[in-house]
Amino acid sequence: MKHIWLTIFLYLVSIIRIQAKVYVVSVGIADYPGKVNDLRISDNDAKTIAKVFLATKDASVKVLTNEDATQSALLSTMHTLFEDAQSDDAVILYFSGHGTPGSLVCHDGLLTYQHIFKMLKGCKATRKIIIADACYAGKMRTTQQQTNSYNSQNVMLFLSSRTNETSMESKYQNSMFTIFLERGLRGGADINKDRRITARELYDFVHKGVIEASKNRQHPVMWGKFDNDMTVIKW
Repeated sequence: MKHIWLTIFLYLVSIIRIQAKVYVVSVGIADYPGKVNDLRISDNDAKTIAKVFLATKDASVKVLTNEDATQSALLSTMHTLFEDAQSDDAVILYFSGHGTPGSLVCHDGLLTYQHIFKMLKGCKATRKIIIADACYAGKMRTTQQQTNSYNSQNVMLFLSSRTNETSMESKYQNSMFTIFLERGLRGGADINKDRRITARELYDFVHKGVIEASKNRQHPVMWGKFDNDMTVIKW
């Protein structure tokens, strides 16, 4: 009898895990301390991307905006959510806000990419993705030391701009990069209509859209050690 129940249990577990899961931490900061550094729509960017993934049946999503998006809160949320990920799952950090060379600007200070990768190192997921809609996001890939560190962890980095570029807001409810990112994730990038958006499909769609909309002033980059056919989202 015990053998039968064990067999049933294992079968049920296998059914549950047939669908790989996606764990998303979506961060957006428009209201920084004081008034000088405030942005207009970065907090809405985070909510927009969260909605995209929440519309799928296999996503767990946490959103941090404005004063809630501190350094410690971001790392703690990533650690808590991502520790549930298994090897066939995906973990995604989306960030919209200010950036500096080598760091994302949280509400209370800088969060370096080294800290993010250190946290990701213990995650079991084979699909690890960082999407940064921030000025100078491309600067994270400038040194050989950073290159070796990032590549060793099989992380895909989708960055809104090149090393020396700012990332543009827009007159709409989302920044330029995130407008095309949302469209791509919702199916616009699905060239072969298999309802699966791959890394290459997403890059091609967003890259083309942003370059055209910005009149060649902003160029998204995708970088890291990953499979171009890796699934980012099933829509």
